[in-house]
Amino acid sequence: ENGYVRKTLTQNIPFLQGYQGNVCFYCGEQLVTDIHVDHVLPRQVLNHDEVWNLVLSHSDCNSWKSDKLVGPHFIKKLIARNENIMGSNHPWKRKIEEQLGRSKLLRSNALKLHYEQVKKVLGNDFWGGLPGYNPETDRFYRRLVTVLNNNDASAPISLR
Repeated sequence: ENGYVRKTLTQNIPFLQGYQGNVCFYCGEQLVTDIHVDHVLPRQVLNHDEVWNLVLSHSDCNSWKSDKLVGPHFIKKLIARNENIMGSNHPWKRKIEEQLGRSKLLRSNALKLHYEQVKKVLGNDFWGGLPGYNPETDRFYRRLVTVLNNNDASAPISLR
């Protein structure tokens, strides 16, 4: 719509793996295959692909989150991840500094401001229905993701 063509973000996977490890940002389970680069704050609202808002996720976590708002605990996690990048000498450090601010406090406040603006647009359309929903602490969700990511497509699924 309006001339926007979505770009692939897969070239960011190696960089993001270096700062996120090989785990999904949302559920904390190991990333095996079909790794997605996701916008924590939905792209449909922010209209950009800046690295400070990109994370790795399972394809299922990305699909289930969709363009929903995440809870504030994910914003704290994103701030911590960005500060990890700021502690490095990676060239994207300068981009984050330019876009969010020169100090940790400025960057944190800028990201929180973006979050509040996205909340104004999306209202209470939270992933999981509530701002406190955290798939990382939802045992059923984690087990489901693990089974889906480690299961042979032809084998029956057991969630026991």
